[in-house]
Amino acid sequence: MESKRASGKATERTLTAQRSAWKSVEQRFNGYALLMPGDPQFVCLATDCPAHCCRKYSVSLGEVEVERMVRASGLQPVYFLESEDGAPISLPLAQPYLLARADGACKLLGEQLLCGQYEGRPDACRQYPHHVLFIDTDEAKPVYGDLPRMAEAMSWFEDGDANEPACVPILVRHLDCPGFDGEPLPADDWLALIHETTYLQYAQLRPHIEAFPAVVPSIADLNGR
Repeated sequence: MESKRASGKATERTLTAQRSAWKSVEQRFNGYALLMPGDPQFVCLATDCPAHCCRKYSVSLGEVEVERMVRASGLQPVYFLESEDGAPISLPLAQPYLLARADGACKLLGEQLLCGQYEGRPDACRQYPHHVLFIDTDEAKPVYGDLPRMAEAMSWFEDGDANEPACVPILVRHLDCPGFDGEPLPADDWLALIHETTYLQYAQLRPHIEAFPAVVPSIADLNGR
C-alpha cells in the first residue's frame, strides 16, 4: 500500500495508549505484531518472498471492487472471478465473489510474481499485510461492529490530545509476511497507513474516514466516487 501524508497526531499520549491497548490483547492475535512509527516498514519482496500471499490466500470482492477491476483492466468478470457455467459464482456474503485461482495461485499473478492487474486490485490486496484493530481498553477485547465507538476512536486518534476513549485503534502487521525489513516507518506515513487501512478494511466506516481529505480521495476515486 502506498502511504500518503495524513492529518492526525502521533503524540506520546496516543502512542502510549496504543501500546497499552495492544499489550492487553496480543495473546488473542498470535499471528500479528504491533506496528508503530520507527518500526521497519513493508517492502514487497516479490520473487524473494517465501510466503507469496498471492498463492496462500483466496481473496473476496464486493460489487464495487468488481466494477473497478473491469474499468481498470478491460476484462470481463468471468475471466478474473471464480465462475461456473460461464458466470461468476455469487456467495451469500457481503463480498460475494472470489478472485479466480489457477495452479495454486491467484490467476492474475504475473510471471515475475507481481500483480498482473495492480491498478484495479481488490481492497484486501491493497490492505495486506496491514490490519487495524479497535480495542476496548476497559474489557481488553477487540470491538467489532460498534460503529459509534469505532468512529469516536478515530476522532480521538485524529485529534491526538483529546481524552482517551474506551476504544483505541491500533495498527498491526501480519507475521507471516516477511517484507517488514524496509526503512524505519516515518510518523506521517504511519498516520496515513492507519487511515488508509481503516478505509479499506471497514467499508461501513467510510463516511467517517472520508472526513480526512489528505488521505482518501485517491482511494475513493478508484471506486468511481
